[in-house]
Amino acid sequence: MFIGHYGVSFAAKRYSPGVPLWALFLAVQFLDVLFALFVLGGVEKMRIVSGFTAYNPYDLYWMPYSHSLVAALAWSVLAGGVWLLVRRRTSTGTRTVAAAVLGLAVFSHFLLDVPMHTPDLPLGIGSGSPKIGLGLWNHRVAAIAAELAVLAAGAFVYLRASRPVSRGFAVATAAFGIALVALTLATPFMPDPPSTGAFAVQALVFYAILALLAGLVDRGRSTAARR
Repeated sequence: MFIGHYGVSFAAKRYSPGVPLWALFLAVQFLDVLFALFVLGGVEKMRIVSGFTAYNPYDLYWMPYSHSLVAALAWSVLAGGVWLLVRRRTSTGTRTVAAAVLGLAVFSHFLLDVPMHTPDLPLGIGSGSPKIGLGLWNHRVAAIAAELAVLAAGAFVYLRASRPVSRGFAVATAAFGIALVALTLATPFMPDPPSTGAFAVQALVFYAILALLAGLVDRGRSTAARR
Protein backbone atom coordinates (compact mmCIF):
# COMPACT_ATOMS: atom_id res chain seq x y z
CA MET A 1 0.00 0.00 0.00
CA PHE A 2 1.19 3.55 -0.74
CA ILE A 3 -1.32 6.40 -0.70
CA GLY A 4 -3.83 4.35 1.29
CA HIS A 5 -1.56 4.57 4.34
CA TYR A 6 -2.39 8.26 4.56
CA GLY A 7 -5.99 7.41 5.36
CA VAL A 8 -4.71 6.34 8.78
CA SER A 9 -2.92 9.70 9.13
CA PHE A 10 -6.11 11.62 8.49
CA ALA A 11 -8.14 9.51 10.91
CA ALA A 12 -5.42 9.64 13.60
CA LYS A 13 -5.54 13.43 13.54
CA ARG A 14 -9.10 13.25 14.82
CA TYR A 15 -8.01 11.37 17.95
CA SER A 16 -4.90 13.41 18.70
CA PRO A 17 -5.33 16.92 17.26
CA GLY A 18 -2.08 18.10 18.83
CA VAL A 19 0.05 15.88 16.60
CA PRO A 20 0.84 17.70 13.33
CA LEU A 21 -0.56 16.05 10.22
CA TRP A 22 2.88 16.12 8.62
CA ALA A 23 4.21 14.02 11.52
CA LEU A 24 1.38 11.52 11.06
CA PHE A 25 2.12 11.39 7.32
CA LEU A 26 5.71 10.47 8.13
CA ALA A 27 4.64 8.04 10.86
CA VAL A 28 2.46 5.87 8.61
CA GLN A 29 5.28 5.68 6.06
CA PHE A 30 8.09 5.37 8.61
CA LEU A 31 8.73 1.69 7.83
CA ASP A 32 9.02 2.52 4.13
CA VAL A 33 11.31 5.46 4.89
CA LEU A 34 13.53 3.06 6.81
CA PHE A 35 13.37 0.54 3.98
CA ALA A 36 14.46 3.16 1.43
CA LEU A 37 17.37 4.20 3.66
CA PHE A 38 18.31 0.57 4.29
CA VAL A 39 18.23 -0.15 0.54
CA LEU A 40 20.55 2.79 -0.09
CA GLY A 41 22.85 1.51 2.64
CA GLY A 42 22.78 -2.09 1.38
CA VAL A 43 21.20 -3.34 4.61
CA GLU A 44 17.96 -4.54 3.01
CA LYS A 45 17.45 -5.86 -0.51
CA MET A 46 14.95 -5.73 -3.33
CA ARG A 47 14.83 -6.44 -7.04
CA ILE A 48 13.01 -4.58 -9.79
CA VAL A 49 11.35 -7.24 -11.94
CA SER A 50 9.04 -5.86 -14.62
CA GLY A 51 5.61 -7.46 -14.24
CA PHE A 52 6.45 -9.05 -10.87
CA THR A 53 2.89 -8.19 -9.81
CA ALA A 54 0.07 -6.44 -11.65
CA TYR A 55 0.49 -3.44 -9.37
CA ASN A 56 4.26 -2.93 -9.17
CA PRO A 57 7.59 -4.50 -10.19
CA TYR A 58 9.10 -4.80 -6.71
CA ASP A 59 10.45 -8.12 -5.45
CA LEU A 60 10.96 -7.20 -1.78
CA TYR A 61 12.86 -10.30 -0.80
CA TRP A 62 14.89 -9.08 2.22
CA MET A 63 13.49 -6.43 4.59
CA PRO A 64 13.46 -7.88 8.12
CA TYR A 65 14.70 -4.74 9.85
CA SER A 66 11.97 -2.46 8.54
CA HIS A 67 9.01 -4.65 7.62
CA SER A 68 9.00 -7.70 9.86
CA LEU A 69 6.33 -7.98 12.53
CA VAL A 70 8.97 -7.79 15.27
CA ALA A 71 10.65 -4.76 13.71
CA ALA A 72 7.34 -2.97 13.13
CA LEU A 73 6.43 -3.39 16.79
CA ALA A 74 9.85 -2.15 17.89
CA TRP A 75 9.81 0.91 15.63
CA SER A 76 6.27 1.73 16.79
CA VAL A 77 7.29 1.66 20.44
CA LEU A 78 10.38 3.74 19.64
CA ALA A 79 8.30 6.36 17.80
CA GLY A 80 5.92 6.68 20.73
CA GLY A 81 8.82 6.88 23.17
CA VAL A 82 10.54 9.63 21.21
CA TRP A 83 7.31 11.64 21.21
CA LEU A 84 7.06 11.29 24.99
CA LEU A 85 10.61 12.61 25.39
CA VAL A 86 10.23 15.47 22.92
CA ARG A 87 6.91 16.68 24.36
CA ARG A 88 7.81 16.53 28.06
CA ARG A 89 6.27 19.94 28.72
CA THR A 90 2.84 18.79 27.51
CA SER A 91 0.36 17.45 30.06
CA THR A 92 0.91 13.77 30.84
CA GLY A 93 -2.48 12.61 29.58
CA THR A 94 -2.29 14.49 26.30
CA ARG A 95 1.31 13.42 25.73
CA THR A 96 0.52 9.76 26.41
CA VAL A 97 -2.46 9.69 24.05
CA ALA A 98 -0.43 11.40 21.33
CA ALA A 99 2.45 8.94 21.76
CA ALA A 100 0.05 6.01 21.54
CA VAL A 101 -1.61 7.40 18.42
CA LEU A 102 1.78 8.01 16.79
CA GLY A 103 2.99 4.52 17.65
CA LEU A 104 -0.19 2.94 16.31
CA ALA A 105 0.15 5.00 13.14
CA VAL A 106 3.61 3.52 12.60
CA PHE A 107 2.37 -0.03 13.23
CA SER A 108 -0.65 0.46 10.95
CA HIS A 109 1.80 0.33 8.04
CA PHE A 110 2.52 -3.35 8.68
CA LEU A 111 -1.16 -4.19 9.15
CA LEU A 112 -2.18 -2.53 5.88
CA ASP A 113 0.72 -4.10 4.00
CA VAL A 114 -0.35 -7.65 4.88
CA PRO A 115 -3.33 -7.81 2.48
CA MET A 116 -1.43 -6.01 -0.30
CA HIS A 117 2.03 -7.62 -0.39
CA THR A 118 3.01 -10.96 -1.81
CA PRO A 119 4.34 -13.23 0.98
CA ASP A 120 7.42 -11.09 1.67
CA LEU A 121 6.64 -9.69 5.15
CA PRO A 122 8.69 -11.69 7.68
CA LEU A 123 7.42 -12.30 11.18
CA GLY A 124 10.91 -12.17 12.71
CA ILE A 125 14.32 -10.92 11.68
CA GLY A 126 16.00 -14.27 11.04
CA SER A 127 16.63 -15.53 7.53
CA GLY A 128 14.35 -18.53 8.11
CA SER A 129 11.45 -16.56 9.52
CA PRO A 130 8.02 -17.29 7.99
CA LYS A 131 6.73 -14.61 5.64
CA ILE A 132 3.16 -13.45 5.13
CA GLY A 133 1.22 -11.43 2.55
CA LEU A 134 -2.13 -12.01 0.85
CA GLY A 135 -1.05 -10.76 -2.57
CA LEU A 136 -3.67 -8.15 -3.47
CA TRP A 137 -0.98 -6.53 -5.63
CA ASN A 138 -1.60 -9.36 -8.09
CA HIS A 139 -5.03 -7.85 -8.77
CA ARG A 140 -4.60 -4.27 -9.93
CA VAL A 141 -8.22 -3.08 -9.74
CA ALA A 142 -8.73 -4.61 -6.29
CA ALA A 143 -5.48 -3.08 -5.03
CA ILE A 144 -6.46 0.38 -6.25
CA ALA A 145 -9.91 -0.01 -4.72
CA ALA A 146 -8.39 -0.98 -1.36
CA GLU A 147 -6.07 2.05 -1.42
CA LEU A 148 -8.92 4.42 -2.23
CA ALA A 149 -11.22 2.88 0.39
CA VAL A 150 -8.73 3.37 3.23
CA LEU A 151 -7.85 6.88 2.03
CA ALA A 152 -11.51 7.89 1.73
CA ALA A 153 -12.44 6.53 5.14
CA GLY A 154 -9.62 8.41 6.84
CA ALA A 155 -10.29 11.62 4.91
CA PHE A 156 -13.95 11.47 5.91
CA VAL A 157 -13.00 11.31 9.61
CA TYR A 158 -10.54 14.19 9.20
CA LEU A 159 -12.93 16.45 7.33
CA ARG A 160 -15.66 15.84 9.91
CA ALA A 161 -13.29 16.82 12.73
CA SER A 162 -11.87 20.01 11.21
CA ARG A 163 -12.88 22.94 9.06
CA PRO A 164 -10.97 25.30 6.74
CA VAL A 165 -10.18 28.73 8.13
CA SER A 166 -10.73 30.35 4.74
CA ARG A 167 -12.05 29.60 1.27
CA GLY A 168 -8.49 29.39 0.02
CA PHE A 169 -7.66 26.58 2.44
CA ALA A 170 -10.90 24.81 1.49
CA VAL A 171 -9.69 24.82 -2.11
CA ALA A 172 -6.21 23.69 -1.00
CA THR A 173 -7.73 20.78 0.93
CA ALA A 174 -9.76 19.70 -2.09
CA ALA A 175 -6.74 20.02 -4.39
CA PHE A 176 -4.61 17.93 -2.04
CA GLY A 177 -7.28 15.25 -1.91
CA ILE A 178 -7.56 15.18 -5.70
CA ALA A 179 -3.77 14.88 -5.96
CA LEU A 180 -3.75 11.91 -3.59
CA VAL A 181 -6.48 10.16 -5.56
CA ALA A 182 -4.65 10.87 -8.82
CA LEU A 183 -1.43 9.41 -7.39
CA THR A 184 -3.33 6.31 -6.29
CA LEU A 185 -4.70 5.79 -9.79
CA ALA A 186 -1.35 6.52 -11.46
CA THR A 187 0.94 4.46 -9.23
CA PRO A 188 0.52 1.06 -10.95
CA PHE A 189 1.11 2.66 -14.35
CA MET A 190 4.32 4.50 -13.51
CA PRO A 191 7.47 3.41 -15.36
CA ASP A 192 9.81 1.05 -13.56
CA PRO A 193 12.67 2.84 -11.75
CA PRO A 194 16.04 2.30 -13.45
CA SER A 195 17.61 0.90 -10.28
CA THR A 196 16.86 0.07 -6.67
CA GLY A 197 18.81 3.16 -5.62
CA ALA A 198 16.66 5.33 -7.87
CA PHE A 199 13.55 3.72 -6.38
CA ALA A 200 14.72 4.52 -2.84
CA VAL A 201 15.53 8.15 -3.62
CA GLN A 202 12.25 8.60 -5.49
CA ALA A 203 10.32 7.15 -2.56
CA LEU A 204 12.02 9.42 -0.02
CA VAL A 205 11.30 12.48 -2.16
CA PHE A 206 7.63 11.50 -2.48
CA TYR A 207 7.26 10.97 1.29
CA ALA A 208 8.90 14.32 2.07
CA ILE A 209 6.80 16.28 -0.44
CA LEU A 210 3.51 14.72 0.65
CA ALA A 211 4.30 15.31 4.34
CA LEU A 212 5.15 18.94 3.58
CA LEU A 213 1.91 19.46 1.65
CA ALA A 214 -0.10 17.76 4.40
CA GLY A 215 1.43 20.13 6.95
CA LEU A 216 0.60 23.18 4.85
CA VAL A 217 -3.00 22.07 4.32
CA ASP A 218 -3.46 21.24 7.98
CA ARG A 219 -2.25 24.69 9.06
CA GLY A 220 -5.30 26.09 7.31
CA ARG A 221 -7.81 23.92 9.11
CA SER A 222 -9.24 24.50 12.57
CA THR A 223 -9.65 21.59 15.00
CA ALA A 224 -10.80 21.38 18.61
CA ALA A 225 -7.21 21.64 19.79
CA ARG A 226 -6.83 25.03 18.08
CA ARG A 227 -10.11 26.69 19.08
